[in-house]
Amino acid sequence: MTYTRKQLPKYCLHRASGRAYVRIGGKMYYLGRHDSAASRREYDRIIAEFIANGRQSLYSADELTIESLILRFLDYADRELQYSPNVTNRIRRTLRLLHDLYGKQPVSAFNPAALKVLRQKFIDCKFARKTVNSYVAIIKQLFYWGCEEEIVPAEVGAALRMVRHLQAGKTSALDYDPIEPVLDEIVEKTLPHLPPIIADMVRIQRLVGMRPQDIRNMRYCDIDRKGDIWKYTVFTHKTEHHGTKKTKKQRILPIGPRAQAILTPYLIENKQLQKRFSFHRKIRYA
Repeated sequence: MTYTRKQLPKYCLHRASGRAYVRIGGKMYYLGRHDSAASRREYDRIIAEFIANGRQSLYSADELTIESLILRFLDYADRELQYSPNVTNRIRRTLRLLHDLYGKQPVSAFNPAALKVLRQKFIDCKFARKTVNSYVAIIKQLFYWGCEEEIVPAEVGAALRMVRHLQAGKTSALDYDPIEPVLDEIVEKTLPHLPPIIADMVRIQRLVGMRPQDIRNMRYCDIDRKGDIWKYTVFTHKTEHHGTKKTKKQRILPIGPRAQAILTPYLIENKQLQKRFSFHRKIRYA
């Protein structure tokens, strides 16, 4: 049971025994003699744990199911970890597979044998070896977090740590050939068939060494045009979360003369609307 922000379980009297109790998630926690100072202190302690637990029911390790553990972890990840959308989707996809097989099982019952069964399921789905290893790592992270929060027995996390990653050439999981860069000859033959804006974006990306999102998000206000080499400070990028809470990690890209020559017409065209310039807007309104 999940309570609203203003709700707190009440301090109650068990008339038959004269004891105080509090009911959380359908379970009664007895506190001692009703209206005694000790029972009030015990009530305050349990309520403090209840609030720290996100106002959700308090479970012992045997009562907590893997389904409940997944829900708690996803809530924690959304609130504290702030992963990128791609990482969040990968985590949810992995935990959905775990839920389908073991969601109703208690966390204490999940062991290395169960993890290997799930890993074999990934292999049977024709996932690549590196993908299988990343999925197994996510599941381990889930249980390690549960151990840290003391809602999963420590021995469960320690046992799962013994399951090693699949190694190249020693497993039936697929190993794909590494993706090689596209040959310059192919890029040059492709450019004439692209819309002019997209073609210029590809040219700048190659000259500066940008990621696709860097060129797409480029704005006038992010470009320092002082000196012979311009400096482009990317305002959002996939590694920015490696910085501190107050200062995100910066990504600064140098723009040389050849890339400047391609970019300059766009800057001149938007001289009166400097803050509005971005390739994103150019694509959207082209």
